[in-house]
Amino acid sequence: MKIKLIAVLLIVLIGCSEENNPTADLTGVWVDEVTASDTLEFLKFDDGSTLMNLKRGRAIYGGVDLPKIGSGMYSYLLQEKSISLHYSLSSDSRNNDYFFEQRGKKLEIGKFFQSDNPNSNLVFRKVK
Repeated sequence: MKIKLIAVLLIVLIGCSEENNPTADLTGVWVDEVTASDTLEFLKFDDGSTLMNLKRGRAIYGGVDLPKIGSGMYSYLLQEKSISLHYSLSSDSRNNDYFFEQRGKKLEIGKFFQSDNPNSNLVFRKVK
């Protein structure tokens, strides 16, 4: 009986380890390896809520200096090999799913905005 209890506890502890947790070390700033200009910042708040901020620099639209299209806050939900995103400035209430995989200080995410990066998946490296 004791052996079964210890085995169950070990399985639970292993299952909860940070290595198996896709959000273990996600908070911080990540830079696109190709463009070096697009950045993701994953934020975690005291109440446990999370947001992702995409920073893309600025551009002139109609003579006005504005953030590039796609910049801003996204709510997200991580799944096994995907991330479900909702852009805060969109009138569409649906989430969209994209490929997502974190490997240490690198993460790969499906292209969810019009990036200058020609690849279908974007690779970001953690800088902070």
